[in-house]
Amino acid sequence: MDSLGLMINQPIIIMPFVLIAFFEALALEVVYFSTRPPILPIAGPVIKKLFGEQFLHYPAYLVSLSKLFYYLQIVIYIIAGAFLVGISVNIFKNIKEKLPVRAKAMVKNSLKNYAYFFGYALIVVFMTFLLKKVDVYVFSKLFKLGLKFLPHIQPQIYSICLMMAIFVSNIILQAFVILTIPIIVIDKMPLLKAFLKSMSLGFHNFGAIIALIFLPFLIYLPISVLKSVSDVLINKTFPEISFYITAAGIIASIFLDCFIIICISQFLLIKQKEPLKNTA
Repeated sequence: MDSLGLMINQPIIIMPFVLIAFFEALALEVVYFSTRPPILPIAGPVIKKLFGEQFLHYPAYLVSLSKLFYYLQIVIYIIAGAFLVGISVNIFKNIKEKLPVRAKAMVKNSLKNYAYFFGYALIVVFMTFLLKKVDVYVFSKLFKLGLKFLPHIQPQIYSICLMMAIFVSNIILQAFVILTIPIIVIDKMPLLKAFLKSMSLGFHNFGAIIALIFLPFLIYLPISVLKSVSDVLINKTFPEISFYITAAGIIASIFLDCFIIICISQFLLIKQKEPLKNTA
């Protein structure tokens, strides 16, 4: 509740996530209009290469919309997302220490650690891709085995179950790495030491960290489920539904991501004070 109150009373802490959402919304708009001039000459060859000629035409191109946006979302996170999260943590730190919050100073301080944020984003993206590959491999084997005993399993069931497995795997991964940016900002540690400390804290406080991040991730789960079956929804409803689902995800992430980062930064401050309590 303290984290929610901080978001309400100090809305400036949300602004970096609003900026991330702005970049993502801009990327979504580019993807949505990618099959029309003036974007078509640039995006057309990419879409044709990745998905095929038919995805350059309505309504087929809307099936590829979420995938194209996902790739752009990764680029945004690597270039600007982790950096802006660092700014939000810096704002949180100054508020807690009753220091002035000046936008120019926040940006300047975070720019000093930009290489760390950039490196962290690359590591997390690589680990996420690797984890997804493992999930897909395991589930494809299980699905083939399941078809022997239950030959009438619908492909949609496979998609939802795979998405759930990836969803849970990502939460577990976050429990070990999510403290890295707060440690870089609050503890002023370089990337490698911050990453190792995050892993250590995640290992020793796994249950507590999962408890902090699980509910916000769970709120986002329905959107993830809808994304996983967007091709079915397009056939059952209307093609533009994939656009609206993705847009809803962008809006939801502003508040959920901010809430998670505040909670986890607060958790780090509490862990810092524990040794002082023990020696008192």
